[in-house]
Amino acid sequence: MPLSLEERFFLVKEVYSHGGKYSKEVQNIFKENFGEEQLPDRHCVDALMKKFEQTGSMQDRPRSGRPSVINNEALRDVTKKLDRSPHKSLRRLSQEVGMSLTSTYRAVKKQKFFPYKVSAVHELKAQDTEKRVSFCRWFQQFIDMNGENILNDTFFTDDAWFHLSGYTNRQNSRSWATENPHEIFEKPLHDQKIGVSCAVSRSRIIGPIFFDSTVNSDRYIKNIFVPFSEQLTASEKQRTWFQQDGATTHTARATMTAVRKVFGERVISQDLWPPRSPDLTPPDFYLWGKLKDLVYADNPRSINDLKHNIRQIICRYQM
Repeated sequence: MPLSLEERFFLVKEVYSHGGKYSKEVQNIFKENFGEEQLPDRHCVDALMKKFEQTGSMQDRPRSGRPSVINNEALRDVTKKLDRSPHKSLRRLSQEVGMSLTSTYRAVKKQKFFPYKVSAVHELKAQDTEKRVSFCRWFQQFIDMNGENILNDTFFTDDAWFHLSGYTNRQNSRSWATENPHEIFEKPLHDQKIGVSCAVSRSRIIGPIFFDSTVNSDRYIKNIFVPFSEQLTASEKQRTWFQQDGATTHTARATMTAVRKVFGERVISQDLWPPRSPDLTPPDFYLWGKLKDLVYADNPRSINDLKHNIRQIICRYQM
């Protein structure tokens, strides 16, 4: 049986730690770690040890001439490796199975593995479904009663963090599998970042409004809500609807007092807005993703560069 580089390294280490012998104990340990039904032949292990002692390498020498046809055993080895570790790169896989990168790629395609992209999704809980459906029904009635033009006067708001070092590169994050695993990828936050708040209606975008620290109720009112409301005309303040999610900073007593002072009862917020549902807002559903695809295109080097790019692109959206 062909041994991967990982299996070869494991065998050399275990044989040396057991007095240089391919003992029954080493065979059992190998079987526990790799689940092989057919254990490596003793002559194969002896040749591996001799090769390591003479050359210091466990890899086979590259063969000259045209590559041989990939046999069924090699295909099974590729499948086993990817099933065990679907996130490994093709280069690493080729090293482990002892084939060229080109042959490994052909084997992967022949076994019908595909490189699925990582998807970032929001958490939803079982009890959220009914609330989301209820809001959608209310919103449909809201449009039926007021007409579609009400969307010109309904501002959906949301905040997002933009990190100077970029964001999860889904283009380079792949999981090899025969069927889409629908995996969620978590990545820790970076230190250098800027907060961005925007309000989106069907007719325009208000923002970006920047913030650089954790937002509490007072900061939300002073640094985000007031700068937003000051960009509304007197006429808009009389007819505009305002949406915000149910975050504590948005629904605190002082915040709601400030919001209702401007919009009266034309507020889509706590009780009506479903929890964990930023995907129902235009900023989260479209704007943030589009912005993050564009603002990093020229690799901004400072927070000021990042702000400049965000302003420029949102200004382009307004035209």
